[in-house]
Amino acid sequence: MNKSILHQRAPGPKGRLIWGSLNEFTTDSLGFLGRAAQDYGDVVRFRFGPITAHMVNRPEHIEHVLSRNAKNYDKNTRSAERIRATCGDSLLFEGPAWQRHRRLIQPVFQPRNMAATAPVVDSAMASMLDRWAECAKCGEPVDIVYEMMKLLITVSIRVLFTSEVDVDRIDRALAVLLDDTWRRLQAPLDLSTLSSRFHRPAFKAAVREIDEIVFEIIKTRRSSGEIHDDVLSRLLVAHETEGEAQLSDQELRDAAVTLLLAGHETTANALARAFYLIAKTPEKGFETTDPNTLFSETLRLYPSVWIIERRAIEDDEIAGYHIPKGSSVLVLPFVLHRHPEFWPNAEEFDPTRFDAEQSENRPRHAYLPFGLGPHRCVGLHMSNALATRVMTNVFDRFRLRLLLDQPVTMVPGVTLRHANAVRMLVNEV
Repeated sequence: MNKSILHQRAPGPKGRLIWGSLNEFTTDSLGFLGRAAQDYGDVVRFRFGPITAHMVNRPEHIEHVLSRNAKNYDKNTRSAERIRATCGDSLLFEGPAWQRHRRLIQPVFQPRNMAATAPVVDSAMASMLDRWAECAKCGEPVDIVYEMMKLLITVSIRVLFTSEVDVDRIDRALAVLLDDTWRRLQAPLDLSTLSSRFHRPAFKAAVREIDEIVFEIIKTRRSSGEIHDDVLSRLLVAHETEGEAQLSDQELRDAAVTLLLAGHETTANALARAFYLIAKTPEKGFETTDPNTLFSETLRLYPSVWIIERRAIEDDEIAGYHIPKGSSVLVLPFVLHRHPEFWPNAEEFDPTRFDAEQSENRPRHAYLPFGLGPHRCVGLHMSNALATRVMTNVFDRFRLRLLLDQPVTMVPGVTLRHANAVRMLVNEV
């Protein structure tokens, strides 16, 4: 065999004649990809219909794709194309709009600014905690998934807009957008990529609902001339200091919807899961463990951003395997965070993994809940700040107990989400 190692094909499941492994992926994405890593190693080749994809599952391989050689891996992918229908040209994509938005928004989310979010969280939580106290008195359970969704959308809206809107209205619309986007991602054929006329009526109605809410906020703020300590004001006045044209209403809308989706849904699901895990293992809970490590271990087990996709611009080689030009490369934090070399007893909830000593002995990029490289999540510091503040406020007043005999399942979509309600009893301390 005289072939260059550059043309060595990575191992992977053969799949079916036409659609390859698409059926296995759509039926059980997490299980199928996890088993593939166990069976074939740290670089696995898949065929999903006409698409060739490689999953890479070692820190150094992931760093190569997302950071060191990121210039060869863009976001011109199937997943990005589907998400663009909701978010437009925003922080999730590439090009001049992405560069500009990120440059303007990133300073808002630096750690030095996170203290300002504490009063916003405390104010938003006050009525929820008082309602929980009434539930505690009468033994009525709360749905921790719904509670965290409602809380985080309220906080996100105040941080972004300093506005009060119907949170149930906007949350319902966002849920429709996420569900339909994941449906189109899994579908072998998606006619909506040819024309927006082919989107389902429910999706188009949800987009109209979001647009109506966000554009009205932008219109009101522009006409009032008021400056608030929020993201919208920063974007509105950015052109004055940046020497650029003012952001259009559409650019503002795209940035706002992206931050709403990324800022509330991911953190809310992770927080609900944290409360579930703590209730299941109270000996490892808040009384004995730092909230930062509790949240970190939750994101290890259940990273909200469970899959990251890139496209190879030119041929490449990873671990001696050929990565063809135009193929997809998949980074799976959900699978990486269970790699036995870096995470012994990986399915166990163990916050001590993030103690200083254990963290120092682990490869830096074995933990990737917020991505890596130029597209690393701009809101990572805010997510951690919100989560730890919420947990602190809750456990200052309550202990949570999981109701038995209820299914508690995570399902993959655009983000990793709860499949159903998670009911808990709250007891005052």
